[in-house]
Amino acid sequence: MKEVIKKISLLILICFSFFYTDKVINYINSSSTLMKKIDSIKEEYKVEEVNAYIEDDTIIPGMKGKEVNINKSYNNMKEYNTFIEDYLVYDNIIPTINLEDHKDKYIIKGNSNKKEVSLILLVDTNNINKLNNIKDITLFINHNILTIDNINKLKENEIYTYGNNGIYNKNILINDNTLINNLSNNRSKYCLTKEKNKEVINACKESEMYTIIPNVTGDYLNIKEKLSNGSIILLNNINNIDNIIKYIKNKGYKIVYLDTLLQE
Repeated sequence: MKEVIKKISLLILICFSFFYTDKVINYINSSSTLMKKIDSIKEEYKVEEVNAYIEDDTIIPGMKGKEVNINKSYNNMKEYNTFIEDYLVYDNIIPTINLEDHKDKYIIKGNSNKKEVSLILLVDTNNINKLNNIKDITLFINHNILTIDNINKLKENEIYTYGNNGIYNKNILINDNTLINNLSNNRSKYCLTKEKNKEVINACKESEMYTIIPNVTGDYLNIKEKLSNGSIILLNNINNIDNIIKYIKNKGYKIVYLDTLLQE
C-alpha cells in the first residue's frame, strides 16, 4: 500500500512540476519585449474573413481570414530576439457562412475579389484524343470513358466526373469517384450541371460533393463579353483555345483549376 501511495505521490509531483514549468515559461515569454511587440501588432496584421454570398439556391464562396498566432510567432523569432515580419505565423479564420455547410446550393462563380478564372471542358469520345497538350483546364469526363487509361492520360489536369452526360446517381458517383480519387492528382469534389437540376444536386450532396453551374458558356466572343473576376467558363470546344487563353491572360486574369478558384 505504501508503495502505491509513493507512486501516486510521485506522479502528482511530476504533473505539478510540468504544470509549474509551463506556467513559468509562459510568464517569461509574456514578459519579453519581443512577445509584447508581437501582441501589439496582431490587430494590424489581422485579415477579416468574408462570408459566402447566398442568393436563393446559389452561392458564391467567401474568403478565409487570418490572425497572428502569438506563441508560434514568438517561437519563430526568439532565436533572433527581434521582430521579423516574415516569421509571423497565422491561424485561419473560417467564414461563418461557407461552402462546406451549403452543399445544397449551386456554386455559380468564384470570389469576385480574386482576379482568377477557371476554364472547364467536357470530355467525351469526340475530343478525348485531342487533349494531349492541354494544360491548366479542369476536365469533366463522361462516365462511359472514365477509365484507368484515360485518367492516366489526362491527370496532369484536374479531373472530375460528368456522370452520364450530366446525369449523376449514387452508383455512377461511387464508381467514378473511386477511380478519380485513386488515380488522379486531385480529389473528386465537384459535379457539373449546365442548369439547375434537383436530381443532380441531391445525388452530389449525398456523396458530399459540390455542384457547379458555370456563369460563362461558349467560345471566344462569349468569354470576351462576360469575363470577370471568379468566372467559371465552360468551353464549347478547344478549337480556339490558344487565343482564348492569350486573351484572358492579357486582361490580367490568372487561369487556375476549379478547386483553387473556389477555395475560401
